[in-house]
Amino acid sequence: MKNYPFLIFLFLFSCAKVVAPSGGPVDTYPPEILEVLPEPGFVTIIPSEIIITFSENILNSQTAIQMHPHGENIITKGKQVILHNNSDIGLLLVTVSSSLEDLRGNRTNNPQTFVWNSIPEDSFSSLSLQLLRDGDGVLTSDSRSDFFLLPDTTSPRRTHFPDSTGLINTSWLTPGIYRIQSYEDLDKSRTWDPEREPGASSEIELVSGQLTDLEMIMTIIDSIGPRISDVNVLDSWHLEIPWNEQISIGNEGNHNITITGPDSLPVLIYGIKISSGRSSTGRLTVFTDELSDTVYTIVVEGILDLAGNSSLSDTLEFWGLDSLPSYKLSIQSAYPADGGIDIPATGPFFISFNDWVDESAVKALYTLRMVSDSSVVSGSFLRTSATSFSFTPASELLGDRQYRIDLKPGLVSLQGDTLSGKSWAFKPAWSLSPGFITGIISGTGASVVKMVVAPAGSGGETILSNFMPGSYLFEGVAGGRYTVSVFVDWNSDNIWNPGEPYGAWPGVVEVLPGIETKNINIQVVP
Repeated sequence: MKNYPFLIFLFLFSCAKVVAPSGGPVDTYPPEILEVLPEPGFVTIIPSEIIITFSENILNSQTAIQMHPHGENIITKGKQVILHNNSDIGLLLVTVSSSLEDLRGNRTNNPQTFVWNSIPEDSFSSLSLQLLRDGDGVLTSDSRSDFFLLPDTTSPRRTHFPDSTGLINTSWLTPGIYRIQSYEDLDKSRTWDPEREPGASSEIELVSGQLTDLEMIMTIIDSIGPRISDVNVLDSWHLEIPWNEQISIGNEGNHNITITGPDSLPVLIYGIKISSGRSSTGRLTVFTDELSDTVYTIVVEGILDLAGNSSLSDTLEFWGLDSLPSYKLSIQSAYPADGGIDIPATGPFFISFNDWVDESAVKALYTLRMVSDSSVVSGSFLRTSATSFSFTPASELLGDRQYRIDLKPGLVSLQGDTLSGKSWAFKPAWSLSPGFITGIISGTGASVVKMVVAPAGSGGETILSNFMPGSYLFEGVAGGRYTVSVFVDWNSDNIWNPGEPYGAWPGVVEVLPGIETKNINIQVVP
């Protein structure tokens, strides 16, 4: 019985547990910087050790604190971070990013940079960098900007972190050409993954003593080529290939598509047409020689998306379709339209069809002529796509004259449809290219006369110039129809007044674009 009190004490002691006291607010405040030693600013010797004291214990200082130039190590001891610098190049920068955390995971609000320098500030460059997210998105605290001083692209010269508004104001940059990569470092790798992390890259030259502004919009950069979704056989002459994204119209002249039949012989491909638009998927039409009701193999590669990424080689089998198209060959569009006025005199003029047609056949049937004298206008005729063509006149057309485009009948489609002829007329605008007026001024003994070139119903504007009697060259006259007069401007008011000697060309002078209008001889009489 004497041992009962001792046993009871042992039992109670073994049941006791150590627990944290309950109650008290949860820490939601970010760590704050209380002191930085030695104090930043202009110094005679760059310090070899920096001590930053925070308001509470912190984590991840190795990744959240940057030092330029790179120091030996960064040591965290509770509330303090100790940085050792082994370089004296006249400048030391320490940046505390917004990703620095306390033990509760609270992050600092905004990045802070501290500078120690023994070289004057005007020896360096400054940059104000505004970071934005594509589509007005909000920047995350993982955003950073790496500064590479070219030609070095292996390791960043500096790293900066935007504030809550996406702004980075940085100075003390060595003058030179920089490549700046701004991105959200989602995987904490300190390198940009363009396919998964929003970012942007830009090169800029920074000059000593100057502040440069730069705006960068961060987005996911597409670097993967398009892929075929399917092959749809429309009829015996047309295939349609849908893609997983929009593809570039620039592919049409440089495609790499082959089709082989069951006998392994190639099928003739006349061309391709890419449908443009805002759809998230692209469509490509292939114009082929006649296909039979059998199995074919198509190989497609080198098709570019809108970002310039090329598709890899893709092979699909499809079953040919023995059928006629559901439409007849027709003109899809033409420019200028019939009855058009003020059409640019330099062209080009366009015509497109709803199907592939042979370029040499269209060229032989297409004619542009001036109606008044039936003269044919020469020029260059080019295919612009599988179904479209352009005609550019060799010289500018005359304004306010009627021209006519004729497409003679006889054009044949792949499946044998024949197109009837078509004609349409238009009037070009007066060209802005200047012409010239030359001639002789006679009949006056005045040393200087005033020539007036005024519009006569179309084009141009009134212009005046002084000339000496005799041969003259009036330059810079826009194409159009004008009246031309000469007078002696005795009172220098640029207006002909009764009593001032006067002369005029009898009739209208037509000035053609880029052409000299000769023998406009005018006699001045009292």
